[in-house]
Amino acid sequence: MSFAELDLDPTIEQAINDLGFETPTEIQQQAIPLALEGSDLLATAPTGTGKTIAFCAPAIQHILDRNEASTTAPKVLILAPSRELARQIFNVVEQLTKHTRILSHLIIGGTPYGMQQQQLSESCDILVATPGRLVELDEKQWLDLTDVSYFVVDEADRMLDMGFVNAINHIAKELPAEHQTLMFSATLEGEKMGRFAGALLDSDTQQVRLGESSRTVPSQIRQIAYRVDSEEHKEAILQHLLTQERVQQAVLFVSNREHVDVWVQRIRKMGFMCDGLHGEMKQGDRSEHMKQMKRGRLQVLVATDVASRGIDLPEINTVINLRLPRKADSYIHRAGRASREGEPGDCISLIDINDLPMIEKIQRFMQTNIKFGRIEGLEAKTKARSPSSKKKKKKVTDKKATATKKTVKKK
Repeated sequence: MSFAELDLDPTIEQAINDLGFETPTEIQQQAIPLALEGSDLLATAPTGTGKTIAFCAPAIQHILDRNEASTTAPKVLILAPSRELARQIFNVVEQLTKHTRILSHLIIGGTPYGMQQQQLSESCDILVATPGRLVELDEKQWLDLTDVSYFVVDEADRMLDMGFVNAINHIAKELPAEHQTLMFSATLEGEKMGRFAGALLDSDTQQVRLGESSRTVPSQIRQIAYRVDSEEHKEAILQHLLTQERVQQAVLFVSNREHVDVWVQRIRKMGFMCDGLHGEMKQGDRSEHMKQMKRGRLQVLVATDVASRGIDLPEINTVINLRLPRKADSYIHRAGRASREGEPGDCISLIDINDLPMIEKIQRFMQTNIKFGRIEGLEAKTKARSPSSKKKKKKVTDKKATATKKTVKKK
């Protein structure tokens, strides 16, 4: 199938062609026709499979079909959970509309309110935003959503995790009664997700579920773990890994902003060009670091989970967990950063004794084993039993103690 068969306007086809895409991905083949029909849509597909074009192309077609002049009230509203993902979506919108007169704006946190008030007073067809900042602007009565007829919630499960459900419901109530809603995500599981989707979507919503189970890492991503004894040992293994020829660019995940700063300095001392990314960083700095990474001027990006979704860096083929996430599904989203468009990649975890309970939880969640490897000369010296084996041993010991008590009592 070609994009020409998807019944898109020639201006959209030309823009997609300019981006170098010739054949639509599976999610694009299935989701775009349903979106063009005007159906509400609930869609899930693995990270890096082209979901953004799957909802942006029909959004642009929707505006072209309406054939109305631009006003200060947008016709399309797209919500994303993070600034980085919102900016990525906005960039795609800009690229796909370059042969049209469609106007778009980006509204995210970290930007002065006055500047955004000015934006919202200008003509706009497509508004891309983060929900928290959008609610703030709505409360200031600067926002006009009365003409929105196409509403997208991207990374719906991340919205749920980050506590944006109330904000999104607030925004949805501001929309006209007649509008089309699309929810896209890498995963769509659980009772809470069902309630979230049910509140926004029609009862006859179309569904598209593609790829492998949402509880698995895509098969083209190699998963491997290495045991570490200490921070120094972890640093030595990391330096070895980053010098491997197969590593193009790498994202290293840590647990908090303090660890970002620490590891950025350590990696720079190793001789690698490196910067950090975390949620409390100024938006200008975050954008600049992403720009430098895209231009190839950085080899390594150290990040908290703010970077685990929605970052379009095609040269990244390696993810290294310096600390495992607190939730098993976050591991899957981190791993997904290692592959774009089905290309092979590596997800590597450096595991100390504190990470052992979490890696067992991740393996149970995915119902698969993560292989432990060894690097000659850098093997861990301590051999830690898994938490489950410790529990079993403790139970056996308790039984023996009980038996001893009974014996003493009998005598």
